[in-house]
Amino acid sequence: MIEIGGFSFEVAEFVLLIGFILTFVIQLFYQLLMSMFTVSGKKKEKHGEYPSISIIIPSRNYEENLRELIPSLLEQDYPDFEVVVVDDCSSDGTEWYLTELKYQSDKLKTSRIIQETDFPNALVITIGVRAASKEWLIFLNPLCRVGSKEWLKSFASGIHPKTEAVFGFVKYTNTEGSMQKFFRYENFDSFLLYGSARYLGMPMPFSDMNIAYKREQFLNLKGFAGVLDSRFSENELYINKLSNRKNTTFLFDRSTVVSYSGDTQWQDGINFKKKQLLIKKKFTFGQKLYLRINVFSRLIFDASMIALLILSPWRFWIAGIWLFKIINELIWGIVALNRIGEKKLFPGLLVMRSAVIFYNSYLSFKQLFKRKKRKW
Repeated sequence: MIEIGGFSFEVAEFVLLIGFILTFVIQLFYQLLMSMFTVSGKKKEKHGEYPSISIIIPSRNYEENLRELIPSLLEQDYPDFEVVVVDDCSSDGTEWYLTELKYQSDKLKTSRIIQETDFPNALVITIGVRAASKEWLIFLNPLCRVGSKEWLKSFASGIHPKTEAVFGFVKYTNTEGSMQKFFRYENFDSFLLYGSARYLGMPMPFSDMNIAYKREQFLNLKGFAGVLDSRFSENELYINKLSNRKNTTFLFDRSTVVSYSGDTQWQDGINFKKKQLLIKKKFTFGQKLYLRINVFSRLIFDASMIALLILSPWRFWIAGIWLFKIINELIWGIVALNRIGEKKLFPGLLVMRSAVIFYNSYLSFKQLFKRKKRKW
């Protein structure tokens, strides 16, 4: 029995209370960061000259998707831009379509890779960067879709004189499959969590789509020279090394969002999480700590709350604290969903946010204890 201020506690109850209160304070801190992030970064009208922009699209056997995406990009209402498509060993009709389209628009540039390499992703992006001629580079996937002719102008409104890295949101509303809702909630949650880390000086990439940085800086820093040990995630790791609190912009406006139209089946979800886990391994110590504290504090808070509701006579106070946290979480969640045009996610927001934490924890532990394959 432990007595404090005239109150008596069982040892187990006291330990649970300490864990509950401590993790509640930690979660309030994360909620404060996310609420600051949610209400900040409102789109400002662009005054003066817009920066020149190259939109780079690596593609392999995505002819049908390019036929839908490229015309919408070439029609953008923007003063100085180009679209650069890098055909990465395609065996469909991509080459012929791009050749035909180049005769119709002088804003389209193309390059073609005809042989496989050990670092296909890094090569195709580097070739796209070298083929580009504009100041800023925006990276899209053939499966991306833009919402209007004003998308590029809205994106550019987030580029300011001190900006060196830009992150835009990607919606999975056009996808089909059993994991669609998971992808949408996961993407939303990651955008808030990773963007909020900017206030601690360590913004993190959550996608390789709808991101931008300067061409000249990429070439001066020798591109992917320092991240070639992480295949298929070089672009995320490059911009991660580049970005900091002062030079990074997160675009928090529905007019800057792009949608994704690929499959979201169970295996796609597994592969998506595996890639994220591999990227996180290359994060800084501070970034890893920031993410892990959030996960473990949420898990401990929920577990200790359930135990205290059963064991403690203070259960009504416990329920009140939990309710306060939930209401606060709902408020900034609704505001954030509205700003990026994902209002339909609201009904299941709290349930899915908890489910994502448990699912991610399961995959993380599975990946941690997975035996490495023997190299012969």
